[in-house]
Amino acid sequence: MPKEPKLTAMEKLAIVRLEARGVRRAAAGIVNQPDIDRDIERIKERARKRANGDK
Repeated sequence: MPKEPKLTAMEKLAIVRLEARGVRRAAAGIVNQPDIDRDIERIKERARKRANGDK
């Protein structure tokens, strides 16, 4: 499994915001949230590309 990239403060804030949305949805009874998982993975993938010097 690849090493997790170092996230910037803005990326961490974006992930926290997405997680908070997920908590609110879970409280409303929505348990399947693939869009939030996908968005978090997209943020981490962007950080991996930045760390590797890719565009």
